[in-house]
Order: sequence, then structure tokens, then C-alpha cells
Amino acid sequence: MYIVLLGPPGSGKGTQAEVLSRVFDAGHLSTGDLLRDILENQDHPLYPKVQVIKEGRLVSDEVVNQVVEDGLKRPEFRNGAIFDGYPRTPAQAAALDRMLAARGKKVDVVIDLDVTKDVLLYRLLGRLVCPRCKRIFHERQGLAECPDCGVELVRRGDDNEETIMQRLEEYKDKTAVLQDYYRNSPAVYIRLRISDASKTAGDVQEEITDRLRQHNVI
Repeated sequence: MYIVLLGPPGSGKGTQAEVLSRVFDAGHLSTGDLLRDILENQDHPLYPKVQVIKEGRLVSDEVVNQVVEDGLKRPEFRNGAIFDGYPRTPAQAAALDRMLAARGKKVDVVIDLDVTKDVLLYRLLGRLVCPRCKRIFHERQGLAECPDCGVELVRRGDDNEETIMQRLEEYKDKTAVLQDYYRNSPAVYIRLRISDASKTAGDVQEEITDRLRQHNVI
């Protein structure tokens, strides 16, 4: 099973990808994680192309596609992948279609998490992260330390309103055009509107499960 998760920063793609990876026994493919793994290994053949990140420069579509194609060779993706953070552009989506077609596969489902601006601001401005296990919490939970690691929770440096709004505008300008791309594709397209900040990840998970059942995916 190959599932693409769409949604702006803070929409919960990573959380839902973890759940879906267990449901379908497919790997959670995060481009951010793949890039970080390469940056920690200077012997990796893609390291010279990826190290521009350390200089604050963006990695090109071509390189990101190579990173994903290389990542898909890992054993954890033998039964499929839940894509989190990729593709971000129609060009990347077309590249992914080619990668999967070469394996006799295709994107089966696209889940578009359509979260309102107010909910995103609430989530991101209150977000706390464990620096060790990367688990995400919210200040409403009243936690100062990660319950699993015992490490003090921290805020991400880019979780401020100005940066968040810039990221949302970038998403709308660049990534949101993928909605049209996938609406016109053979994949099952599921769009979830999330406008209630009190809705938990579990609530969203239940909605996704219900919609997948409606489309006879599970």
C-alpha cells in the first residue's frame, strides 16, 4: 500500500503516518528523516548533494527525488510506504509515479488534511517536542518533561506566528496545487476538513479509518 499524506505544517501528517504505517504494515517515509540520516553519514553517495542544507540552501527536486528513490530500497518499505512530506510539488508527484511504476506499483490513496489556519496556529504555537525521541506534545497537556525519556520538552525555533504564517503561504503557493494533481489521478482521494482545535489525533484517525472503509481500502 502506498499512501500520500497532504497537509500544511502542523496538520498532523507525521502522527497519522505512524498510525497508517502500523495499519498497513508499510514504512513511514519522511523526507526529513531520510535527509537527516544522509547528513549523518558522509560516506553516503548522496551526501555531497544533500550537504547544501547545512548552508541553509534548499535541496532541488531532482535531489529530493533521488533521496526518496534510494530510501524506498530500505527493507522497511518492502510492503509499501506512507509518504510524509513528499511529494511537495507536481514535479515530485510525477517523479514518484515513475518510481512506483518501475516497481509495478502506484499511489493507492491520497489523504488531504485540510486544517484551518486557527487550528494550525493553536497547534503550532503550543507545540512541545522531546529532543531525544522527537515525540510531540502540546502545552495544554501540562507536561514539562517527556514521559518516556524524562527529558525536558522544548519549543521549535520556527514555531512562532510570523514563521508559521510564512510557511502556510508557501504551502498554499507551492504544495496545495497537488490537490488538483491527485484529484485527476487514479488514486483514492480523501479530504478531511479539520476546523475544531479540540479534535484529537485519535479523532482524526477514526475519521480516516471510516473514509478508508467507505472506499473499501481496509
